[in-house]
Amino acid sequence: MSEFERVLAGLHAEGRQVDRTQTLFGAFAVAAEAYPHQIDSVHRMLTAPTCRWLLADEVGLGKTVQAIMVMKALAASRSRPLAVALTVPDDLVAQWEQELLCRGDVVALESGESGGISGNILIRLLRPSKLVNGEKIAANKIDLLLVDEFTRLQGQVRRELISAARTIPNVIAMTATPALHLAANRRELLALLEPEAAEEANATDTDILRVLRNRETEGLNRFGQGIVDVAHERLLASSFGMYRRIIRTVRSDYPGVLPKRRYQPLRVKPTDGDIGRAAATRKYIDAAKRTGLELRAEALFQVSGRSPQSLRERLSTLRRTNAQLQSAWRAIDTSLRDEGGDAKLDALIDHLRVVHARPTEARVVVVAEDNPTTDYLREAIEKLTDMKVARKRRTVGAAEELHTQVTSLKEALDDFISGEARVLVAADAAKEGHNLQFADEIIFFALPWSPTDIQQWIGRIDRLGAKNAAAGRTITITPIVTEGSIEDNILNVLEGTGVFQKSEVFDEADWAEISKAIDAAASGKEGASWTVASREAAKLGEHFDEWITDSRFSLRSRSPLALERFERLKRRAYAVPLISSGPQKNWYRDRERGLGLMIKLARQDYLEVRNQKCSGQRFQTVWYKQKPANDDLVIPDLDARSPSFRQAYISKREDLECPPRPSVSESDGRQRKLNFLDHGNSLHEGMNQSFGKLAPQTDWQTEFVIDYAPGHPALAWQGKAVLLSWSRIDVPFQFVRDVTDEFDPVLDESKPEQDARLAVLRLAVTHSHADQRWLADCCPSELIFTTVAVDPEVTQSVAAAAALLNPFHENEAARFVCRRRKLPDARAKAAKELARKEMQKHGETVLRRYLSNLRSTLDARLFEVEADMRAHLRSLEAIAETMNAKDQNFEFNRAAARGAALHIELARRAWEKRLERLKGVEERVGRSTRFTKSGDFWVSPRRKQDG
Repeated sequence: MSEFERVLAGLHAEGRQVDRTQTLFGAFAVAAEAYPHQIDSVHRMLTAPTCRWLLADEVGLGKTVQAIMVMKALAASRSRPLAVALTVPDDLVAQWEQELLCRGDVVALESGESGGISGNILIRLLRPSKLVNGEKIAANKIDLLLVDEFTRLQGQVRRELISAARTIPNVIAMTATPALHLAANRRELLALLEPEAAEEANATDTDILRVLRNRETEGLNRFGQGIVDVAHERLLASSFGMYRRIIRTVRSDYPGVLPKRRYQPLRVKPTDGDIGRAAATRKYIDAAKRTGLELRAEALFQVSGRSPQSLRERLSTLRRTNAQLQSAWRAIDTSLRDEGGDAKLDALIDHLRVVHARPTEARVVVVAEDNPTTDYLREAIEKLTDMKVARKRRTVGAAEELHTQVTSLKEALDDFISGEARVLVAADAAKEGHNLQFADEIIFFALPWSPTDIQQWIGRIDRLGAKNAAAGRTITITPIVTEGSIEDNILNVLEGTGVFQKSEVFDEADWAEISKAIDAAASGKEGASWTVASREAAKLGEHFDEWITDSRFSLRSRSPLALERFERLKRRAYAVPLISSGPQKNWYRDRERGLGLMIKLARQDYLEVRNQKCSGQRFQTVWYKQKPANDDLVIPDLDARSPSFRQAYISKREDLECPPRPSVSESDGRQRKLNFLDHGNSLHEGMNQSFGKLAPQTDWQTEFVIDYAPGHPALAWQGKAVLLSWSRIDVPFQFVRDVTDEFDPVLDESKPEQDARLAVLRLAVTHSHADQRWLADCCPSELIFTTVAVDPEVTQSVAAAAALLNPFHENEAARFVCRRRKLPDARAKAAKELARKEMQKHGETVLRRYLSNLRSTLDARLFEVEADMRAHLRSLEAIAETMNAKDQNFEFNRAAARGAALHIELARRAWEKRLERLKGVEERVGRSTRFTKSGDFWVSPRRKQDG
């Protein structure tokens, strides 16, 4: 690389650093497309006075991605590693581990495991099974608590999490089954999110719902007179609303984002074989009842309805301990040997032939539920159609490294993901933890009897993130049943729930009642019938949304705000000027173009970058052009021993497979971790730091003579010298530095008093971080570029920065001719003065924008913070009153009372200091905002001559 190219690489590395603050500390650095509702929700969570939220979005709207975005941003906004605790039901652990690894580039460590920090994040998994067995939550060592499906966790685990959350500063809970229509669930979830209200409720022996309702009523009475607009109502709701910390996005808010559903059940006439197998199965179940044999009739009915192969496998396990059972067993065996046909299989083959004949490359998931049916269908489909079939069977894997586990799961679906196989036949192991949103249809060959299983299966394809999918796409849901069969009756019941057409996720208790009714009707239990089961299905969700009416604030759709924010971001300029790539600006793509340009500069002399492909996944590998010497470019994550240690990466979201991969294989057979190059990824950060150090010093007397390829836009200034000046503008002060040591524990105080000081100190630091994120959003760092052209006749400002910062044209690089010293003649001095004035003018424009952003949001923030202060102090006063009411003849009661009194005093002081800092923020921004870095150099463009 020439000195000129190293200067450009350094500027682009600086641009990446600035982009990090402009993306709200890298919140958008997750390996996923960010949708409008996700950006709005993440922005809301990160800039709020307190980061404690329940994400209760409908299924498929990307709650996990949003949680990872928040986690990455919280980590990037801190100087020390973010300690994260993750608690999810045990059956979701694998899914979360895969998402964290593939999208967030972090590995969740099990309790007792050792491991390094990933991108300033140390995340540990708190398994519910271990918490039940006595493992403790070290709440004072946790900065962020992530909880998925809270209502599915054991009661003891929920109570421990609520207790720990009082100390943990940031909490994100997620659930697609919020079950908020049940008051008990609401109490627990709100105690997790609103610890002050929970403590007040405990101290006063009051229902937390009443505490929150009273707070809402008080806020409306004081500030709700004459609500003039939606913004005023939103502010009151975010400050006093019962459900102010619940984010609930529904797909109807964003038509076209998620697919539409087309439901087309196929009810087919039974063959003689279907009738014979069903009759023989019933005969065996009746014989078992008569002879007192314990048998799960519904399980045998399920197996017999799936496929002849499934029933054949089950036959060997059926008991034949008496003549009746032997006769019934032989009847099943005979029905299987007769091979009288399979109407469902015939219908499936006919349907897939139609799919195969379509011009589009549609992909279909076929639900088989068990391994025998999976194998049976794969063999039949490949034999009777011209379609390649992928298969996902149930597996019981040995303990492996997470990286290997995730990769093996992915490899089972590789052919289907890449499109080489257009059909995936899957057992029930695929209904959770696999994102198959690139598929167009799901066929229920084996119909699950549980509505929750149906919902899980549909949720595999009805979700965000389908690669290259057009807006408003449609997915097809096709159950196949034989007329008059038990599956036909079950389908009628399931249709009554709306589970095939709607995406609402109801409480598991409601689903369980329907499942019980189905099992009872199928088994012929006394009092049970298909009519009763259908009646249960029709009642589902009757009271699902009634809980919302408890609050006087509706959970109003935010889609207009979210879409406006999304469009505003798209129109924003990237940190470094780029040559336009099309008629419409797209900031998201420009960020990737800027990173690509930085890497392209380094490829000139330092890096060997090769395009690769693995089962449809496009990626690049990077190593050094030659083994670096000590003074060369050295990237920490790039092992310099040999090219076999090269790294694999993706830099563009359009190259992400769906779902993303944790690793790829090359022709050498070696698996390599697949990096997604963005903020927080260690390879990305290492490149940034290395390119930044690579840049040589320049000043306004440094001149580069550069030959550009014909057609390069820089040649517009051929024959002139162009002075490029740049500066970085920042708001350097930190809220967290204003937290004084007055809250530190005092040695001669009692433990309750020391605990009070620690609690207030932790709260003050938490609030400082929250206010710093809000300030960074209002006043993000910026890079300012000015260019002034000089020739013998005129000195004038020109728009040359984008051209000069990109030496490439149609993949031909500019040629560095020489670096020389620019003599400080009158014209050069005039250019420098003009650049200085332009820079100052741009800086003043940025400062005005900062102050305008602050003025537009500060009053609302002060209002919310004051509301939080009143709620917190009220809870502390309630606790103090309880402590004072205890027998003061005992020293421990007197110490507790002193601790409670000190807690109020210190908390009031901390809140007042926070308000004081916020009220003075405009003055401090105006006084402290400055250029923190700057540089200059001249470029004299010349047309490159052929040869």
